[in-house]
Amino acid sequence: MQENTAKKIESTKAAMKTEKAKIPQANPLFSLRNKIFISFLVPIVFMIMIGWISYNYADEGMSDNFRSSSQQTVNMAMEYLDTSATYIQSDGMRYAFDKSLETYFLGLPGKSAAEKANTTNDIRVTLLASQTSNPFLGNIHIIPNSRMQIITTATTEKYDGIFDEYQEEMMAFSEDGRNIPRWVDVHAGLDERLGISEADYFISFQQLSGQRFGYIVIDVSKDALETILADIDFGEGSVIGFVTDSGKELYAHGTADGVSGNFEEGTLFTRESFYNESLASEEDNGFMAVTYQGEHYLYIYNKSAVCNLTLCALIPESVVTAQAEKIKTVTYTLVVLAVVIALLIGTFITFGIQRNMKAISGKLNQVAEGNLAVKVTAQGRDEFQSLAATATNMITNNKKLVLSLAGMVQELESSAQDVNNASVDIDNYSGDITKVIDEISAGMAKQADHAQECVLKTNVLSEKIQDITSVVERVEARIDQTEKMIQKGTDLVNVLVQRAEETSDITARVGSTIEELRKESETINGFVETISSISQQTNLLSLNASIEAARAGEAGRGFAVVAEEIRKLADDSNSAADEIRNKVANISVQTISSVNSAKEAGSMVALQAEAVEQVIQVFQNISQQMQELVAGLKEIADTTEAADRERNDTMDAVENISAIIEQTSSGSAHVHDVAMELLRSVEKLNQTAQVLDEDMGGLKTELAAFKLE
Repeated sequence: MQENTAKKIESTKAAMKTEKAKIPQANPLFSLRNKIFISFLVPIVFMIMIGWISYNYADEGMSDNFRSSSQQTVNMAMEYLDTSATYIQSDGMRYAFDKSLETYFLGLPGKSAAEKANTTNDIRVTLLASQTSNPFLGNIHIIPNSRMQIITTATTEKYDGIFDEYQEEMMAFSEDGRNIPRWVDVHAGLDERLGISEADYFISFQQLSGQRFGYIVIDVSKDALETILADIDFGEGSVIGFVTDSGKELYAHGTADGVSGNFEEGTLFTRESFYNESLASEEDNGFMAVTYQGEHYLYIYNKSAVCNLTLCALIPESVVTAQAEKIKTVTYTLVVLAVVIALLIGTFITFGIQRNMKAISGKLNQVAEGNLAVKVTAQGRDEFQSLAATATNMITNNKKLVLSLAGMVQELESSAQDVNNASVDIDNYSGDITKVIDEISAGMAKQADHAQECVLKTNVLSEKIQDITSVVERVEARIDQTEKMIQKGTDLVNVLVQRAEETSDITARVGSTIEELRKESETINGFVETISSISQQTNLLSLNASIEAARAGEAGRGFAVVAEEIRKLADDSNSAADEIRNKVANISVQTISSVNSAKEAGSMVALQAEAVEQVIQVFQNISQQMQELVAGLKEIADTTEAADRERNDTMDAVENISAIIEQTSSGSAHVHDVAMELLRSVEKLNQTAQVLDEDMGGLKTELAAFKLE
């Protein structure tokens, strides 16, 4: 039996290991750490995308803003220039219709030389006053015909007028061949006559007098134009300049400290195709993206509505997108920092989760193998502490339950052993009863033979009266022996009654113990329901966490993964609870089988009690018959001397003896049948005890799979 139990225990442990081997192992590719890293990296990727999109939008927006503000700056500068040019034109028109100048152009400044000199000085003073009041005004030249002298603010020297020569020179720039242009960028003949340099001015306004006898030429101050350019700062690497329609340029380069003071004249803009495109454009102002010296630039232009100047600006793209580049740099820096921080936080979180999950899973695997002496612990102050405490509480309750069940199994095993012992005793007593009944049957058979012999020898009874006496004495001896055997049988039957009562009590106790075991099994079911409830609550907690994580969107996906892992852990707990429930169900089935076997044993004991009662009744009948037989024998002894006279009576007595013997023999047969029935009942009781013993062995095997210390 012990060897079978040990084999069953080993088989159970092997089955547990097989079940453990069937548990699917997690794929490292889909590990919790990778999921959390991904959940952290997903928003970072979106941050990168947002940063890149923001940079592009910022680049585009800032470029548009910069382009718009730059163009507005150019427009404002050009408006300022146009306003100044308008003032210059007004001054030119005023001088053109000035009466003093008209008189001077006609050659009638005065009659005397002094009057002529005074008129000339007055005109020159007026010109100097206008030059001083308007910073845009350079030199002012009054060009009469050759009979009069040129009046200019450029010099005090006296030069004859060159009206015809100047008109001829300017007609070369005329678009219609009849009228000279109002704005020119060079007057070489006048410069040569006055001895001034072209570098002293950039553009000039010229107006024919009202009487068409002279020209008023007003140079625009180059310093004023340079001041306008110096006030426009488009950053390092930019170029800002004025270009006349004939291609004369004045430009300067931008530096980190503003526009450089080194203004240059040359062909920087006019040699580029984008300038010719802007010049041919119908729009007075605009911008375009161009390539200058292999680099990308923003080209902005504005044509003057008054004079023949175009304000041009070349701005490097790096200047346009400088702020966006700063945003790009800051974005890249913050993204890299966020990635590093996310990796550190993700590593810390996943390490803690994996460590606690590994510890709890390891302990629960030991519990699944039957080790109830483990204690589940978790590090940190998060939900794993509560989970570990709940698991430890569950293991402790299961341990108490198994210990209680083991104690009940021991009591049940002791009761089964008592039933087995009682069955053996009843079997022995039944054998003794059968043996006694066989001896009684043998004695009755001998008595029948003797009675038959008495009948046959009745005719010679007289002659053998002594033999009858001796026969009577032997019969009395046999009767005494029979009475003793009957008494012994009665005693054995009484002992059998006591054993039957003890067996009934033991069976009742076995039934009570098994009933208590069934109740404890129901208690186990209660604990299992509690475990299932905890698992359901954990599942509900996981569901709530998943809902909250879904509400949080992308930022909550890490918590959704954690919630999914908690739900899996709850499912594992529920599976363990189902396995315990199955074990308890098996115990309950075995308990019910034991209860039925105990009930059958009780029924057998009741039948044995009835059979014993019948045996007692038979022995009482035999005793009564024996007493009657003793009375008859005494009567035979008393009448032995009158045997001859009472032969007929003796015959009757012998016949009565024969009848009694037959009745006794019949009773003995009935007792024999009852004894055989009792023996069969004992065999059934032995079978029931064996089944109960096997059930106890199975229950001990199930319990032996648990480790309690």
